[in-house]
Amino acid sequence: MRKTSGQALVEFVMILPVFLLLVFAAIDFGTIIYEKYRLQNDLDVIKEFYENNQEQQINRYLSENGLELQYEKKDTYTRLIVSKSIHITTPGLNRVLKDPYTVEESVTVLHDES
Repeated sequence: MRKTSGQALVEFVMILPVFLLLVFAAIDFGTIIYEKYRLQNDLDVIKEFYENNQEQQINRYLSENGLELQYEKKDTYTRLIVSKSIHITTPGLNRVLKDPYTVEESVTVLHDES
């Protein structure tokens, strides 16, 4: 008869690193999804400021929230692109997603023809 009293401990020690990686990866992906949702809300505010020609309010809002804004102007519309950098904490995942990971959202604003 073999002793198996330490078998559960050995199995736990073998599974623990994989389990922790999965937990941290889930937290990182949740953070990315949450930040994309927040960027959509931020973009609504910035779009409102942009449509009302409130450049100072846009700059203040961007600096208060740690956001970056890019403009792509075309003939009759402007595309507003808001981005934010997020640090990935999961070992290995930070190499796949390029730490810091940049989350982006964009919206297109039509110009008045008047």
